[in-house]
Amino acid sequence: MKGVGLLFIMVGCEAEAPAISREARAELAETAERADKALESASAGFEAPACRRSERVIYACDFGDRRVAVCATGNRLSYRFGDARRTDLEIDSRPGHVRAHTGGVVGGGGGRQEHIRFSNNGYHYIVHSMEAGSLTDIPGKRISGVTVVRGETGASPIVRSLNCPLAGPAQSMDQFNALPAETFAAETDETWDAWW
Repeated sequence: MKGVGLLFIMVGCEAEAPAISREARAELAETAERADKALESASAGFEAPACRRSERVIYACDFGDRRVAVCATGNRLSYRFGDARRTDLEIDSRPGHVRAHTGGVVGGGGGRQEHIRFSNNGYHYIVHSMEAGSLTDIPGKRISGVTVVRGETGASPIVRSLNCPLAGPAQSMDQFNALPAETFAAETDETWDAWW
């Protein structure tokens, strides 16, 4: 009889243990979720400038120790600039808050250059991609980069100009087919349509 009583006591203990364990697991899962969210928000904007899995790459290039990425989702177009560890500048363009403009020029012999210009606090970050025409010394050569201008027109002073050392699909913009609708506007000031 003692053995049966001991068995009932042991069964009773085992029956309570999973309930406590489930509560403890639920609490731990909730704590872990809060910690993940806190880490995610703390590191937001500090990861390397790159397009995320849910975004399309419009442009991407490493300029030595600096990196530029232009990324698109269904309702946002983003310019990101920074080093391999963190994003120093991110400019988002959305419907109702358009901060991106597109334009381009066509030269003799079929040469052309397209650009996306992001505006932020009096500065303009112009991401451009070109293919040299047949009348140049470098026909067919693809060149891209970023030019930073301070001022209100394309005739304003150039602050910085970066030439991308790469020439591949990520540096060749076909922005008119890839950009999300209502996140950009066509250039209206002809001074922005220049060879950058």
